[in-house]
Amino acid sequence: MACPITIYKNDKLLFEATNIQEAARFLADHLNTTKNKCYDPIERGYVYNIPYYVNEDEYHFIAPEKIAINRRKELEEKGHHNARRVWLVPANPKEYDLASAFSQYDTLDWKRSYHYENGDILFLYVSSGIQKVRYKVEVIKGLVPSSNVMHNKTFWEDEEKFNQSIEWNWTRVRLVDVVDTAELSLSKLREHGLKGNIQGSMKLTGELQDYIMSFFKSDLTKGYYPDEVPKTLEEGNHKTITVNVYERNPIARKQCIDHYGVQCQVCNLHLEDTYGEVGKDFIHVHHIIPLHKIQQGYFVNPITDLIPVCPNCHAMLHRKENGLYLSIEQLRERVLNCKN
Repeated sequence: MACPITIYKNDKLLFEATNIQEAARFLADHLNTTKNKCYDPIERGYVYNIPYYVNEDEYHFIAPEKIAINRRKELEEKGHHNARRVWLVPANPKEYDLASAFSQYDTLDWKRSYHYENGDILFLYVSSGIQKVRYKVEVIKGLVPSSNVMHNKTFWEDEEKFNQSIEWNWTRVRLVDVVDTAELSLSKLREHGLKGNIQGSMKLTGELQDYIMSFFKSDLTKGYYPDEVPKTLEEGNHKTITVNVYERNPIARKQCIDHYGVQCQVCNLHLEDTYGEVGKDFIHVHHIIPLHKIQQGYFVNPITDLIPVCPNCHAMLHRKENGLYLSIEQLRERVLNCKN
């Protein structure tokens, strides 16, 4: 069955192919390489939405969703070399404070124990006194140049390990989901196929992979929450307002949305009801307390400090009127008055 594939280069349309053979032939000519070298990145690209990098250029390969899903199933059932690999990786909280790091950042650089590739999934098993699988992350850059590594000393508990880490190879990962359940404890993992202890990265397959994956349902950071809120100026120009770190905290956002749902708490808009499937689970999260009122050592409360709002209401909450920001209650009242 023919699979139409669209090729984008740096987010610009480059070519529309009627099948993977035509896509590979075009890409080979474009990159001055052989056609056989192009099949794997194209297939991994359209099946898993994994970008392909050539020097500074980023290529994306897009196919109809149904075709991509069916091919993904085939690859994984056959154990094909293009199938996404899944790993179980230990994380020692006595060396690195992973919980605090993910409370501030959506992406982190992680030690490249194995040849992780773009699109690989890592389940992070937090050892020491916790002994549970807690985090699901996706590799977004298999090998990060040492000059670009984010060595954030803040989260290192072991200074000697931090000094050693500067010489390591690194992988960049994106937080996908976080759970906290006794069902992912070491003893439970052993009941579902784990042999021995988790002392290094191991590839997951079969029953153990299926068991762990069944507990992770969300994708906390994929395209839902922009770094910026758009603001239109009276002159017709545009600028952006950067939202603060508390609004970008993926774990706090999840807890906030679990409590309130994905309906805007100002105007009651439910984006899926209005826009259909494209709006499913889409919502922004606003931090209620102004930054100038936050003291050092502050920890966000996902229920009292954060609130889900639609993009329009979020932008209005970041605009000042007579030098002051509107509160949730003030903006809600204006919306109600307009509807009446």
